[in-house]
Amino acid sequence: MAFEVASTYYSGQGVVMLGDRNTITGAGTNFIPVGNCTDLKISIATSVIEHKESQSGARGIDLRLTTELKGSMSMVLDNFVPANLATALRGSYSTVAGATVNAETNVLYLGAVARLAKVGVSTVVARRGATVLTAYTNATTAWDYRVNPDAGSVMFNDGQGSALIDKLTTLGTAAGTPFVAVVGSKMTLTFAARPATAAVGRKMAVVVATGADAAFVNSKAFVITAVTPTTVEVELGVTGKTITGTASTLAVCDGDATIQFDYVSSQYTVVDSLTAAASEKYVRFEGLNTANSNKSVVVEVFRFLTDPLKELALLSDTVQTFTIEGSVLLDALQLTGSKYFRQMIS
Repeated sequence: MAFEVASTYYSGQGVVMLGDRNTITGAGTNFIPVGNCTDLKISIATSVIEHKESQSGARGIDLRLTTELKGSMSMVLDNFVPANLATALRGSYSTVAGATVNAETNVLYLGAVARLAKVGVSTVVARRGATVLTAYTNATTAWDYRVNPDAGSVMFNDGQGSALIDKLTTLGTAAGTPFVAVVGSKMTLTFAARPATAAVGRKMAVVVATGADAAFVNSKAFVITAVTPTTVEVELGVTGKTITGTASTLAVCDGDATIQFDYVSSQYTVVDSLTAAASEKYVRFEGLNTANSNKSVVVEVFRFLTDPLKELALLSDTVQTFTIEGSVLLDALQLTGSKYFRQMIS
């Protein structure tokens, strides 16, 4: 062809950096690479007014007036470091030093998980007053609590076949009258003053029951099915049992027992979200055109005002990413060339 021209193609790779903008000179400083960025886009939008002529009968457009130029930018990152997350979440991050914690309190709910105030914990000891509870060692050994050290949480035994309830007897509430449960699948306990924490759906354990089938009840927890001002009904789940109790019978309910935790925490980082005001970044892309012999392509965006992250996916079967989006603002401090962004191509 007579007018055939050689084309230059583009396929980009490179490093994206976020820096600070000098509010006096408009120059960019203190650039920090964001890590792997899988997508980087600058978008430009215009707002226009279209005028229709009224002489030809066709109402043709005879004027198109641009009233607004708007720039935006987005970058997709998969480098989940605190600095990137803080930028995306319009927040801040800080380092929490390791510490030794003593007597941190929590409330016991049978079979439930309690959170510790810190993460990355070790040498966790749970106790009720001076009574030390038994930590989990294996599935065949009786235990009272099990620790997730990385997350800083503790799961209590559900009260089935555990020595946990026995260790809480001093906290139990004395029954006002004896009780007898015969045959039925439910057992009703009568109290002079019902434990305040007793509620339908929570668990209760009887600590001192007597009778031929007392072993079925002692040191085990059962779900509460009904309450009155003086009685609590629990679901036994079986029939044909004869269980009795005396005035000294003790009952322990979910929420009754305060547990103290002693542990050591290691250093970790906290990212607090939506705590900072909107901030502007100076963006620099040092790229390579892989479709043109890896020639250099440098792009600078002078004022990038980030929006808070729209979505932070926390659970998926794939490698997660997050998108930082925002506006490309006019920079009046740029005295020559573009006041929005520029490209430098080798």
